[in-house]
Amino acid sequence: MIKERIKELRSSRNLTQEDVANAMKIAKSTYIKYEKGTQSPQLETIEVMAKFYGVDISEFFDEKKPDLDLQLMSKLELINQLEKDEKESIILMIEGLIFRRQNINLSKRLA
Repeated sequence: MIKERIKELRSSRNLTQEDVANAMKIAKSTYIKYEKGTQSPQLETIEVMAKFYGVDISEFFDEKKPDLDLQLMSKLELINQLEKDEKESIILMIEGLIFRRQNINLSKRLA
């Protein structure tokens, strides 16, 4: 559940609820409600938390994973924080996968 994961991430970093609320630019009382489970954070807020903690957005969900588009957007935000050479490496990997898929599809059509 989201409330347990939020508390776990905060505690593991020895942060107070106020520390996290200030970093996220939300009221401390709102953050406390998130941890208690009396209020659920919006997806945008979860994305901010994921960025703050340096984790993937999927870590805030139990069995239910966010849809693929949300996962991709979350990963793109994290990739954007990488150094230029790391970004270039990721682009090369993606291009390689796309090229491989195109070759497989072409082979199937020619067979």
